[in-house]
Amino acid sequence: MSFYLFGPFQLDADRLLLLDRGVPIALGPKVVETLLALVERPGEVFAKRALLERIWPEGYVDEANLAQNVYVLRKTLRARWDAEAIETIPRRGYRFIAPVARSEAAPLRPATARRPAPAPMVYRWSAMAASVALALIGALSLTIALSHGVSARATRSAEGTRLYEIGRYYWNLRTRDGIGKSMQYFARVIDADPRDARGYAALASANAMMADYGYGIASPRVYGDRARAYAHKALTLDPNCGEAYAVLGVLKEQKKMGAPNQLDPALRDLRRAVALDPTSGPAHEWYGVALLNTGNVPAAYRELSTAAQLDPLSVATTAWLGSAAYLAGRYTDALAYARETLDLSPQRSDAYEILGLSYEALGDRSAAMKAFEQLGRTCPKCRPQAAVLLAPLNAGAHRIAAAHAEVALAIAHPQEVAPEDVAVAFASMGRTAAALTWLRRSNTAFAATEIANDPRFHSLRRAAGIGLQKPA
Repeated sequence: MSFYLFGPFQLDADRLLLLDRGVPIALGPKVVETLLALVERPGEVFAKRALLERIWPEGYVDEANLAQNVYVLRKTLRARWDAEAIETIPRRGYRFIAPVARSEAAPLRPATARRPAPAPMVYRWSAMAASVALALIGALSLTIALSHGVSARATRSAEGTRLYEIGRYYWNLRTRDGIGKSMQYFARVIDADPRDARGYAALASANAMMADYGYGIASPRVYGDRARAYAHKALTLDPNCGEAYAVLGVLKEQKKMGAPNQLDPALRDLRRAVALDPTSGPAHEWYGVALLNTGNVPAAYRELSTAAQLDPLSVATTAWLGSAAYLAGRYTDALAYARETLDLSPQRSDAYEILGLSYEALGDRSAAMKAFEQLGRTCPKCRPQAAVLLAPLNAGAHRIAAAHAEVALAIAHPQEVAPEDVAVAFASMGRTAAALTWLRRSNTAFAATEIANDPRFHSLRRAAGIGLQKPA
């Protein structure tokens, strides 16, 4: 057996398995093959064409596939190791620049080996074009499939796996077009492998997100019913399908969003999903969001951190991790996660909000204002919410007329703004009675968590007699 040792990692060349301090990391075999090619020749430039020919001898991919693999490797290594290991040589290729040792014996796994928490970092990477989805064709296989909550089955076909991974790429974008395209690919997975629970569970996830984000031409209730039906179909094929339980949990959470004390059924399903498949990024993400809605911010942050490790290309996971970091008072971390979210998806409006709030909490009002202004330009419906966030900054800078104008714009569109943010805006202008009136209009579980943990609500908590919310 051949092992390559670098930093905290061990690369098993025979099994195409990367380990961090003895703990396996879920990476597709094509990604690990890319790393193996580089560590076999440390310090040497490996030409792009030569890498493509070695990793995809079938020859139906282009350089976008290779770039995607290198991106995933860099992000995985950086999250666990404070070193730059892979260097890009412009117009030529890549080389591994960290020290590498080779061993024929399996390295001993430390008795206390644990996967370290991911360190937030800011990466220079533009949003992936849709064509990068092709990087997942043949680049990911059963290892990645297992990370999405469905047990391995011998009946899975190569075509079904290919379609599934393309669908997962689009699903992770969480955009209207992305979710729509994922549904088309997941339907083709069912056509290819009708006895495999994976396709039905994935369609359940896609329909659940259609309901959650308000996408599509049908009502959220219709998409929710479809998601539930697909989840139950998956469970008839595989009673231990973690993703199906995760979908059932998130559907129950959607129904009880305004009642944090009624989330127990959702939490039970989500805990079961995580127990059935601890490597499922979506299950950890949804469990983390549910915990956030109960006010248990520390536990939510831990779950979302795990989800981000397992599914580093999930835009929604990184965005929610930024929200959890902000509510946990980890403002520098929240900034990093918000920026990373925007690297993945520049139109993700909630990331601009967390970016601005984190700057505001750190005392950088100028940067906060720029972030909120960008939020207002992100989408037609975002301007009122941006206005209500800009109002306290204007009031704090003694631009009272501007603050009043922003609040007037916001309350003219009550369906597009968060009532608790309007309360903060009125409080910043000294209008405590109006602020408390708007605060009482907040009726969601997440708003309750915000009010209890967000520093902007400090004075309002005292005025309303609200204490800090304790973890459930």
